[in-house]
Amino acid sequence: MVAEALQRVLRSRTFARSERLRCFLKFVVEMEQLGLAHQLKGYTIGIDVFSRGEGFDPGTDPLVRVQAGKLRKLLNLFYAQEGRDEPLRIRIPLGGYAPVYELAGVSRATKDEGVDGGLLRDLNTLTRRTRMDPTGPVQDLPKLFFAPPTDVSDGSSVFLNAIRLWQNRLWAVCIAPIGERPLTTGGLADPLHFELEASLKDNAALRISLRHLRTGTELLDDDRTIPVSDDILKLGAAANEFAGANLTIPGRIYQFCHAHGLSTSAMQCLDATYRYSLDRSDAAYLRALRHQQEWPGLEKTTDVIAEIPHLLALTCAHS
Repeated sequence: MVAEALQRVLRSRTFARSERLRCFLKFVVEMEQLGLAHQLKGYTIGIDVFSRGEGFDPGTDPLVRVQAGKLRKLLNLFYAQEGRDEPLRIRIPLGGYAPVYELAGVSRATKDEGVDGGLLRDLNTLTRRTRMDPTGPVQDLPKLFFAPPTDVSDGSSVFLNAIRLWQNRLWAVCIAPIGERPLTTGGLADPLHFELEASLKDNAALRISLRHLRTGTELLDDDRTIPVSDDILKLGAAANEFAGANLTIPGRIYQFCHAHGLSTSAMQCLDATYRYSLDRSDAAYLRALRHQQEWPGLEKTTDVIAEIPHLLALTCAHS
């Protein structure tokens, strides 16, 4: 699916006059698909794509950054015009060169043909969660699944896409890849699995539901709604507010897990570290240190690691 989407971009009229950008895009997508996204640095691209010598310094030579900016603009132009019906879109997020893939929220292809389970399964296998930080995934954290929107044109897909943009910024909760559905064991969902659903209510608002899948418990206040707006930035702002209130360490998912005895040692460690970052008391320090010493690779640490990204990076390096 990704390879086909890439070829349609490379063969398009939009990219016809930009051999440099075609090579750039082809290189980063193929590297990511080989699992080598971590090697997509300015130096590597400068040498392998733009034939710079080994003395190339991306810190002083802006070539790769400039070309990346042009590539992002040309991709936006392609998907706004010639590729507006593409169901799978390739993006190069700011701050890095590793591509990400997203399902178009509104496209003629999805309306006419429908997004069936097969396509979503393909997207699940081909679309990886590419993190722009060194932490990588952490085990034993809550996982958020998305209920498929019933109508991609009602604003629900915009809201859900905006939530998905948080996947590289969240410390506390993992976001499931596009199309992945929760598995059950003996008819029971994993105790750390949650589902987010957005649906249209009375053609005027989005009803937002956040459920604990094993118990069916609704975590939000009854009848939580967001006004539908033609301004997607307002929906994006509402999604950001939702993520902050629900998907963070002090958010509703963690509060629910703590209250029902579901919190893992990883969750308790993140909670203790976060509390210490807010309250530098002796008691908070000792609690954070005790929890951190229980994590793999940190057993011999003698001081609290107060920066959570650093803590996660060290933990993943020893996992």
